[in-house]
Amino acid sequence: MLIPQSLPWIEPLALAAAVREQYWALLYSGTRTSYSGRYSYLACQLAEKISGNDFSVLKNKLGDSTPLFDNAWFGLLGYGLKNSLEQLPQDEPNWLSLPALLMMRFHTIYQFDHQQKTLTCWSDSKEIPYTQASAQAQAALPRVASFGSPMSEAEYLQKAGTVLEHIKRGDLYQANLTRKFTGEFEAVPDYFSVFRELCKVSPAPYSAFFRLDDNYILSSSPELFLRTDDKGHVETRPIKGTAPRFSDAARDAQSLQALANSGKDKAENLMITDLMRNDLARTCVAGSVKVDKLFETTTHATIHHMSSTVLGQKAPQHTTLDLVEACFPPGSMTGAPKIRAMELCSKLEQLERGIYSGALGWFGGDGACELSVVIRTLVMKGQKFEFQVGGGIVADSTPEKELQEIIFKSNGIIRCLGLDRAVIPTQRHA
Repeated sequence: MLIPQSLPWIEPLALAAAVREQYWALLYSGTRTSYSGRYSYLACQLAEKISGNDFSVLKNKLGDSTPLFDNAWFGLLGYGLKNSLEQLPQDEPNWLSLPALLMMRFHTIYQFDHQQKTLTCWSDSKEIPYTQASAQAQAALPRVASFGSPMSEAEYLQKAGTVLEHIKRGDLYQANLTRKFTGEFEAVPDYFSVFRELCKVSPAPYSAFFRLDDNYILSSSPELFLRTDDKGHVETRPIKGTAPRFSDAARDAQSLQALANSGKDKAENLMITDLMRNDLARTCVAGSVKVDKLFETTTHATIHHMSSTVLGQKAPQHTTLDLVEACFPPGSMTGAPKIRAMELCSKLEQLERGIYSGALGWFGGDGACELSVVIRTLVMKGQKFEFQVGGGIVADSTPEKELQEIIFKSNGIIRCLGLDRAVIPTQRHA
């Protein structure tokens, strides 16, 4: 049983910088919004780790009748779990091989309440491992020695055209075609310093840092996949619709207004909102699933987004994991219809997405959970790194504009790596 103890307030990034363990997790609310961002969590002192290629190993561990932190699990649900849910093509393995599902339970969990500026440590250890901020300064990043993509710009444009042909034939309405980027530093970086820089240039309500032995996950996601409480109240907030930010205030306001008025972006958003509504209905009380907000525009440090909010009430015969399985992968990362979109994207992208397009976050012992969509995320190991970016292609999309969207969605990570947008590769590079 984890016992709570109050500690003097410390900023989450300052306390997390002191952690030196092989497995630990930080879920960091880098920005506060009307819908999220009150709490951050730091989980350390690994108690148990589970992994697999389907949901069954987690199903045996979760419950809904213990206190929130007593059986809390933190971790990743990779996009590859799709293959355990549907008959889909097997994607080509990536250079970094993480299990499709990796979840961890910890002896110690720090809960940061940003609203009240309180810090509570829940632990079954006699001695709390970290009580002071790290004195370590943020380390300078080594130079990026190589940076490229296994998909050239010309190939992306051709593949986006293929998606449009399928849409015109009536095979599907939307597909989220993505492009992977890979690179290597001149030396092994201080991974947490990279994360702190990412939080600075691209703050997000669902930032996260995971150390998984010698693999590191650095995320600055703005998108909520699923949130439930112990009463089964469910919320999802799919993002579809994007516009660039500008330093000139007037031009930036015009960009936001153009997004709010865009018929193309509204169509893209509506399709995925309807998809998520249908996915939720599979495990929610009949009639409880409702669209609470439609086509809401929000502004982030490097980008404007359009999102919608769907609410529901989980049916008592279903578990929280049933709910997650019914909605996985996040509809905003697939397209519609979901299965046909995933089939087409696998054929065109070929390489597995890994954790990208999946979900990360926590499950509580009381049935609550909060999971973000894995976007704006760096995966790192040794001197190597990768990230992936995509967008929803619909009937009135143009390949050239979709390519531009990928470029400005990459802006936060590009800046965090110490690069310039001009270096985004045009040619294929293994």
